Amino acid sequence: MKVLFIVMIIGLFGCDPDVVVYNPEPASTEEPAEGPLDFSVIIPPGGNSWVVNNVAQNSTVIYDSGIHNWIELDDVIRTYFKVSSAGTLNVGLNISAPEGTSKIRVTVGDQTVEKEITNTDYADVEIGQFDLESAGYHYIEIQGLEKAATYIGDINNVLLGGSAVTNGVAFVENEEDFYFGRRGPSVHLKYTTPDSDITWFYNEVTVPEGEDVVGSYFMANGFGEGYFGMQVNSDSERRILFSVWSPYVTDNPEEIPEDQRITLLGNGEGVTVGEFGAEGSGGQSYMTYQWQPETTYKFLLKGEPSGSNSTDYTAYFYAPELGEWHLIASFRRPQTSTYLTNFHSFLENFDTKTGYITRKGTYGNQWVRDTAGNWHEVTEATFTYDATANAGIRQDYQGGIDNNTFYLKNCGFFNENTTYGSVFSRTGTGNVPNIDFGALPEVTVPEEEEVDFYDKSAWEVLEFSSQEEVGEGDNGFAALIIDGDSDTYWHSCWNNCSETFGYPHTLVIDMKASNTADRIQVIQRNGSRKVKTLGIAVSSDGVTWEDLGDFILENSANAQVLSLSEPVAFRYLKLTALDAFDGDRFAALAEVSVGMAQ
Repeated sequence: MKVLFIVMIIGLFGCDPDVVVYNPEPASTEEPAEGPLDFSVIIPPGGNSWVVNNVAQNSTVIYDSGIHNWIELDDVIRTYFKVSSAGTLNVGLNISAPEGTSKIRVTVGDQTVEKEITNTDYADVEIGQFDLESAGYHYIEIQGLEKAATYIGDINNVLLGGSAVTNGVAFVENEEDFYFGRRGPSVHLKYTTPDSDITWFYNEVTVPEGEDVVGSYFMANGFGEGYFGMQVNSDSERRILFSVWSPYVTDNPEEIPEDQRITLLGNGEGVTVGEFGAEGSGGQSYMTYQWQPETTYKFLLKGEPSGSNSTDYTAYFYAPELGEWHLIASFRRPQTSTYLTNFHSFLENFDTKTGYITRKGTYGNQWVRDTAGNWHEVTEATFTYDATANAGIRQDYQGGIDNNTFYLKNCGFFNENTTYGSVFSRTGTGNVPNIDFGALPEVTVPEEEEVDFYDKSAWEVLEFSSQEEVGEGDNGFAALIIDGDSDTYWHSCWNNCSETFGYPHTLVIDMKASNTADRIQVIQRNGSRKVKTLGIAVSSDGVTWEDLGDFILENSANAQVLSLSEPVAFRYLKLTALDAFDGDRFAALAEVSVGMAQ
């Protein structure tokens, strides 16, 4: 049921800027077509309908099963669909008036029909025949005029037929797609950047007047491990949001092991810090700030390795109303050693109630700064979209260049869309960001813990599932995992083996004495066959084992410190390699150490 972020508010969306002012044409006086109308298409309202003149009513009236609890005569309900050709459109409803006769008005384009609903049980009711003068998105608008008692009616399905749908009709068909279908497609810009180590990423975002729709996330500085931008969370609240994913893949932040949690290094005044879930998990921070349309806001992101196989990410926000750079937060991500990568922006709607309203954001003056302090202007971006658009569930997505600025647009059922993978280039301006890095708010980074690792000179590898004794030259032997030299390594057997050895691969180490430890350091081979998941168990007697859990390693030859949840005393250490980054059956490790923080 996915394809992009959270539900929150109410507001404005679609081709209509704020709320719909209903100004109907006079009811049709024409007689309906002779004979029964044919219906070949069934549209479920749950994934395709909205109360467009009162956003709050969507959660009351629109359900996955249809239109229910329909009480208010003022509610204007629209069901959206897209046809491949113009033509005649037959419209019907699977509807009931449970409390007696109701009267409804149904409008398609400038044609209106009024209909009495007399059946108290569900039945297919013909509404009438309408003319669609063009292909593309259209909607059927329904409003109650009279009711016998409390309820106007219940609608299970909208029925379509006629020549307008014979060449195809698009809508959200399956219930598992309703959630993201109602949110609408997410659209992205992937920036082309130089092939060098980048520490800083700068971007500017401006939202045009009327495009700041509730539920919009104008994400400015996306990177390989998180995202940073601004949101419209409700009619009265807006946020500057910065989040970093944990390396542990889960939608529940409570499941993240201690050694894979995002650590807060610092945050600015007025910034709320916590965790997020549902679409991956990790550390999240936001500042409530009432940013305005037609105003340009600046976003600055820093990312660099911080040692001990971790990376620090720091986000700064500049608003002309503030007149200075404001620190949002700085997070440390474990099991990561990288500069900034995968530079991108996106526009998404996280509120299903506003998925019928169009919104647009512009992204301009992108720059990156490398480790040598050189600025590089970013002038090329590739347009992509999410699975909702890719499956054709929603086709209202667009991106491109507008006044030498990249833009993204989505939702609202507009007809012009952009081809996936389209590459756009803007003209470089040479307008290098004027940033005094020395004046940026400081982040106090905690000092690295000192760790004492136990001497390994007397250690012995007691058992191993296999080792390579021929094909790796002087390497391959299990004993090399504790020789104190990270240039040597153990490798599972692959050459002239008596049997086929695959995962899991195990090694058992005897430290010859009991040691108390709260972390284990692993160094992968500087080459292929790196282990992805490593199980760790300990024992005092070599017979009874305590499982300390499975640890996700990095695809890196850097030293990786695996923190245990609490100190534990043991003599024997069992390592179980469970899978590989390359998906093959072979494994290799260079070194393992056991230590205790001081």
